[in-house]
Amino acid sequence: MRNGANGPAAALIRQGEAEAGAWRFRLDEDGWHGLVEALRDDPLPFVGLWSDGQDVHALFLDGGESPLVASVVPETGRYLGLSSVRPAASLPERCLHDLWGIEAMNARDVRPWLDHGLWTGTWPLGARPGPVSWPPDPPEFRPIPAVARADGMVQGIGPADGMPQAPGHLRLGLTGGGIAGAEWRLGYAHRGLVARMRGMEFAAAARLAGRAAAGASVAHQAALCRAIEAATDTAIGADAMRSRVILAEIERVATHLHDLSRIGRAAGASALAACCERLREEVLHLCGRTFGHRMLMDLVVPGGMLDGDVATIGAVAGQIAGRGDDMLREIRRHLAWPGLAGRVRGCGTLAEAMARALGVGGVVGRASAREDDARRLEPGYRREWLDSGVRGDGDVAARIDQRVAEIGGSCRILAAARRDWVPDGAPRDVLSRQTGEGIGCAEGPRGAVWYWARVAGGVVQAAFPRDPALTHVAALEHVLDGADPEDADLIVRSFGLSAAAADL
Repeated sequence: MRNGANGPAAALIRQGEAEAGAWRFRLDEDGWHGLVEALRDDPLPFVGLWSDGQDVHALFLDGGESPLVASVVPETGRYLGLSSVRPAASLPERCLHDLWGIEAMNARDVRPWLDHGLWTGTWPLGARPGPVSWPPDPPEFRPIPAVARADGMVQGIGPADGMPQAPGHLRLGLTGGGIAGAEWRLGYAHRGLVARMRGMEFAAAARLAGRAAAGASVAHQAALCRAIEAATDTAIGADAMRSRVILAEIERVATHLHDLSRIGRAAGASALAACCERLREEVLHLCGRTFGHRMLMDLVVPGGMLDGDVATIGAVAGQIAGRGDDMLREIRRHLAWPGLAGRVRGCGTLAEAMARALGVGGVVGRASAREDDARRLEPGYRREWLDSGVRGDGDVAARIDQRVAEIGGSCRILAAARRDWVPDGAPRDVLSRQTGEGIGCAEGPRGAVWYWARVAGGVVQAAFPRDPALTHVAALEHVLDGADPEDADLIVRSFGLSAAAADL
C-alpha cells in the first residue's frame, strides 16, 4: 500500500454517496466519525479542509495521486474535527470557523486565525453572520512553561515593526538555552479571496487567483483553471498545455532565485544575495518585456486560451534555458563563500517524519526527504523531466541545495518542452458545459497549490484555494523550537513563507 492507496480510510470514503464523479463522496455523521477513527492508523495524506456554506469538505490524496474528497453536513453547526489525527488540519479548522462559524469538535486549537475582532461581523460567509464585540480581544497565545521556569522572556516580532517583512506576529519564548517555544499569529493579510470569487465570471476569477500569492501567480491561476475545466468537462489543447508548463518553470526559476537571495541576506552572504537578485531581475525583465507582466499574471486563463503566441513563449523558454548553466555556475561560486556552510548546515532542521505528519511538500518537503511533487499529476509534464531528486538533511543547507538543483531542473524542462513542442494550431477551446464542480492542482515554486470550484452559468458559485503556506507556518513552529534566536530570521526565510498566501 503506497501513501494510503486502497487503505481503509479511502475505502470508507468511497462507501459514501458519490456526488461529483468518482472523487467526492458524501458521508453521514457516523461515516465521518468512522473516517476520523480510520485516519488514526491510515497514512492517507491530508491536503485541505473547507466549507461551501452547507457542507464541510476534506481533501485527501489517495495513493499520492488521486484527489479524494469526503463531505459531511455539520449538524447544528458542528462536525468532528480532523486535527486530532491530522495535525495539518488545525489551521484550516480555525480558518473555517472564522469564515463560516462552523465548529470543529475535539479540535487541537479553537482560537481565531483570520478574525482579529476588526471585521464588521463574525462568520461573514455563514448563513447567519454574527455581531462583533468591542473592543476586540487581544491575541491569545499559548503559554510557554519553559520560559517561566527559566525566568526567561518573550520576544514578539511584527506584525508592524517598521521592518520590510510580510505582516505576521511571531512570538518566541527565549531562555538561556535558546528558543523555548514559537508561535505564529497571522491573518493580517487576509483579503477575502473565497468571498470575492463567488459570483465572478471565470476569467475574472482567474485574474484574482493570479494575485493571491506573489511568486506563485502561474500556479494559482493554473490550479483554478484546471478546477474550472474539470467542472465544465473541458480538455485544453496541446499548445495551452505546454505553455502552462513553460510559464510554471519560468516562475519557479524566478521565485527560487528570490528565496535564495533572501536566505543569503539573512546568512550574511551579501554576494550570493546580490547575484541571485541580479539573475532574478534578468528573468523578470525578460518576462515583462515579452508578456507585459513581470510576474506572469493573466497569461493562464480557463479553457486553455492563452494571451500570447506559442512561438514567443517558446523563444522565452529558450533564452532562459540557454542561461541555465551560467546561472548555476554563478550561484555555486557564491555558495562557496567562506563561512556560509557552517552558518546553514544543521540549522533549522525539519525531520522527514514531521514533514510528513504536517503535509509539508514543495521544496521544503523535498529537502526533508519527502518525495512530493504535484507536477507528476499535471498534464504536459513527463516523469523523466522531474529529476531534481530530494535531500535528506532537512536543514537550511538542504533547502538551499534543493532550490539550486530545481533551478537547473527547470532550465532542462524549459529546453525539453521547447524542443519537443509541436504546435497544434488548434482554435481556442470552448468550455463544454456550464454546471459542475472540479478539483485542480499545480506545483508552485513553494509547493502544491490546490483549488476546488463549483460553477454554474459561466460563473464561480463557490471556490476554495489551498496554498502550501499554512503547512509552512505549522512546520516553522516546530523547527524554531530549540533553535538559536539569531537563526530565526534565516530559518524563516529558508522556508519562503508567504504571509499573504497563508491568509487567503
